[in-house]
Amino acid sequence: MTRKEYDLVFQAFKSYRVYMTDAEEVLSEKILDDLFYPEFDKLSTDDLVADAEEALANESEIKSLNFRS
Repeated sequence: MTRKEYDLVFQAFKSYRVYMTDAEEVLSEKILDDLFYPEFDKLSTDDLVADAEEALANESEIKSLNFRS
């Protein structure tokens, strides 16, 4: 799906939102997420945990910051 196609679907939901129930609004957000993030949903939990652990392992030491004047 191209960005232009996604924007069209987004604008359609946005225009129709005044007529939606709360449940329909939640469903519309889920639909938009599924359209915009299809690859993310294909990842398993193990993949996400492994990616997070790798990011933490590669993170350099955090130094203390002092913003006081």
